[in-house]
Amino acid sequence: MLAVRFVVLLGSVSLLGLAGAQNRVDVLAGQQCTQVCNAPTHGGACSYTFVVPKGERDSSCQSSPAVQSLAEIRRDVKKTSDKTNRLRHQFSRYRDDRELWGERMRRELVNTTARMEVGSLERDVKMRNLEIQVINQSLELERMRGKNRELQEIVVATEIELSGLRALRQTVEHLNAAVSSARTQLNEMSQLITGNLQEMLTGQLNLRPPGGFPVPGAFSAQPQSAFSAARQTKMYGSIPPQRIGFDKMFVNEGGDFHAGNGTFVTRVPGVYFFTFTVQSYDGKFTNIALVQNGREQVTLYTETAERNIMQSQSIMLRLATNDNVWLQLDGGTHHAILSFHDNRITFSGYLVYAKFS
Repeated sequence: MLAVRFVVLLGSVSLLGLAGAQNRVDVLAGQQCTQVCNAPTHGGACSYTFVVPKGERDSSCQSSPAVQSLAEIRRDVKKTSDKTNRLRHQFSRYRDDRELWGERMRRELVNTTARMEVGSLERDVKMRNLEIQVINQSLELERMRGKNRELQEIVVATEIELSGLRALRQTVEHLNAAVSSARTQLNEMSQLITGNLQEMLTGQLNLRPPGGFPVPGAFSAQPQSAFSAARQTKMYGSIPPQRIGFDKMFVNEGGDFHAGNGTFVTRVPGVYFFTFTVQSYDGKFTNIALVQNGREQVTLYTETAERNIMQSQSIMLRLATNDNVWLQLDGGTHHAILSFHDNRITFSGYLVYAKFS
């Protein structure tokens, strides 16, 4: 269509050039109509020329078909240019959008890759944590098995000690029975001797002791007091000096010995015999005193040595009612004594004879 209009325009211009005899030619210049007279005057110039201002129209200004075609062509060219500009703008936007979309896709790809890597790292961390938990549980299981073995060994040792205690108890019961039997026999012999002596003195010599003869069986009525205790654990000295307590009793006739604080409280006044045995602690001093009512009576002392030494000390004391007797370890952690379940620290005492006056 544009080519046809251009051809028509060229034809119209050719006709304008040849129409010299016509009176006028209308030319559309921009927004103004210019009327030119084509009839030359005797001076050779156009007889008149006028221009219609923009926005006005003169009836004498007639546009030719060629001019109208040119205007249409210009309008089509303008429309085509506008459309081309719009297409260029749309293409530019499309290109920008494509670049933006591509950038977004690249970013999304980078983010997706990063998320996948982070997820992989998190899974690795979880697996490592699970492995650490399994290792910790395995170690805890091994510790529990070790403790179980230790407990089993303790149970076996305890059963052995209980068996020993049962055997010792049976031995003590046999000894008590033997002592009771011996006491009965001794009482019978005392009665027999007393009766025979009484008959002999009365019948032959006609003698009688002051106050009369003792009642038969009076030997068994004599007051009794005896104890024997052991300590099965070690002990360190402290400030002030501390009494030595005991955790095992062998004998406690009359109940006069208190094992917790290791104190003997006199119930029957008289003469008593005391003895104690201790084992020294290697590398420590040993200084133990037998104390009567706060007054040291005898001591047992050893210097530091690289070996353990067993020592004993004995004494006889005259005690009144409610007198207290105990063993005391000297102060300071450089003093210590050693013992185990085999009773390496012992303390014993008994009434030799009663004396009430």
